[in-house]
Amino acid sequence: MGVPVDGTHANGEDGEHQSYNLPKGKWQANFGYRHFRSFRHFVGSVEQNAENVANGTAESDRAGTNVINHVHQPILGVTYGLTDRLSLSADLPYFQALRRSPWAGSRPTFATEANGISDLAFTGRYWLGDPHKNHEQNLSVGLGFKLPTGNDRAEDDFLVRVTEDGTRITQVRPVDQSIQPGDGGFGIITEVQAFKGFGRFMAFASGAYLMNPQETNDFNRNGPSAPVDTSGAENHLLSIADQYVARVGVATSLKWLGVNLGLRLEGTPSSDLIGGDRGRRRPGYTLGLDPGVTYMWKGNALSLNVPIAIRRVRSQNYADKLETEETGEFQNGDAAFADVAVIVALSHRF
Repeated sequence: MGVPVDGTHANGEDGEHQSYNLPKGKWQANFGYRHFRSFRHFVGSVEQNAENVANGTAESDRAGTNVINHVHQPILGVTYGLTDRLSLSADLPYFQALRRSPWAGSRPTFATEANGISDLAFTGRYWLGDPHKNHEQNLSVGLGFKLPTGNDRAEDDFLVRVTEDGTRITQVRPVDQSIQPGDGGFGIITEVQAFKGFGRFMAFASGAYLMNPQETNDFNRNGPSAPVDTSGAENHLLSIADQYVARVGVATSLKWLGVNLGLRLEGTPSSDLIGGDRGRRRPGYTLGLDPGVTYMWKGNALSLNVPIAIRRVRSQNYADKLETEETGEFQNGDAAFADVAVIVALSHRF
């Protein structure tokens, strides 16, 4: 989610007196872009690499067998100011991802990909304080919903074997959950944003939580023709999991150029706030140091943030917890995380 006070002065305006809120009757066009490359595998908070295998904290070295995701997410959006306090936004992401998977022994790796529009979101946001009177501090709350417009059944060719003469035999299967453009469920979006000025500096905080009440989609991750054991949905069907992001930090600016530094926390919980937890998911979170810059001119704002991971944790999912109870031994699957992400946002008011 964007933090509207990044790059502003402590009086709540930019160098051209553009207020932090969107005034009544004004439109704002938004473009966003996010890219990351996830390749470091974690079990809990321990990376599965040679160093941690040597000291006994990791189960295996995944450096040569790691699955790598390359993800690109451009987003187009529009916001309209119903009043000076209340605005409505619509955001449609596009999703493009390539997943490189290892093959056993000396056989080659292979890649699968998926692309298409993702899930459409509508959000209303309301400033609790009058923006004309609250230049140094304010609080905004948001509520919205997500529509399952993205494809949650994307498929691609998977390498199943290589013949003696080197021929690659493939089979069409569903791509991994991590590169499906959509999740297949309706969602409820909640948001909060706040800022407070301290002279030339401004402290800010923001957070968003996506609730997905539906427990699983009805698409078998092993393929549409494979039998589904409904009693083992934690293994066959894909969970429609909640998601969250939060950010806190400090910003300052010199005329049109702003700089900000914060902490960013984002992830997927093991248990949803509403609905059940069955189905396949890879819960966990990333905590990152989040530096950024913002340039503002003539109703435009361009920002760049580059969150750098400082802690990554893959939590237990539903199946891990069941197996732990049944065997008496702690079980925790792994997941791949990125070192850094690139987040770009461009907006124009008219």
